Amino acid sequence: MQEEKLITIVIGKRGSGKSFMVKHEIAGKRRLVVFDVMAEYKHGVCFEHEDLDALLTFWHAHYKGAFRIIYRPAKAKEEIEWISRGCYVLGDVTMVAEECDAFCSPSFIPEWFSYVVNRGRHKHIELYAVMPAPFGIHKDLKRQAKVARIFRLTEPGDIKYLKDIFGESIEAKLAGLNQYEFVEWRDADEQLVVGKYEESQGKIVYRSEAAPVAPVDPDLPDPQRSGPASKGD
Repeated sequence: MQEEKLITIVIGKRGSGKSFMVKHEIAGKRRLVVFDVMAEYKHGVCFEHEDLDALLTFWHAHYKGAFRIIYRPAKAKEEIEWISRGCYVLGDVTMVAEECDAFCSPSFIPEWFSYVVNRGRHKHIELYAVMPAPFGIHKDLKRQAKVARIFRLTEPGDIKYLKDIFGESIEAKLAGLNQYEFVEWRDADEQLVVGKYEESQGKIVYRSEAAPVAPVDPDLPDPQRSGPASKGD
């Protein structure tokens, strides 16, 4: 039985490391389509808006095998529909949708992108939904996501919005992030952990949480001073 593909939400302001992590995670994907709104991806066959006919010709020639397609749209709101439709009809593909807030909002999601989000697991579609701020998280995207990784954010409105979605404890974890670190939420256990993609190890390494320090009761004797009194006491 083929393993169910994941939907991963990735959030973080520019320069926080979100695209760096996604690029490493998709490096070994055999069948890949990147909706590259900001022209940040290079490792694949790149097509601009005016190259649409060439893209369709290439896709038709390779759809049964391996391919790495990077498409740079001119009008994200319009073009996400047909690229999502192509991925959905094809199936068995990894799709990276960059700048989701350019075409998706809490109250609106494009029709075919909705099919990828809500039914993509039945077509073995893996999705990375990437955005600089959390306001592109539609309720369907949050409900279907198995993983969310939130990189450094500083806008109070962004943090408040995330607290409403992932709980109050995310604020302190976001405040303690270093460069390229992220807070990870998983649907399986609803826990928040801090991770970082370590390039030297080729994997995500999670930060171990420090054990809580028990409060000291002033009415109890100091264990370092228990026992017979020393000379001079």
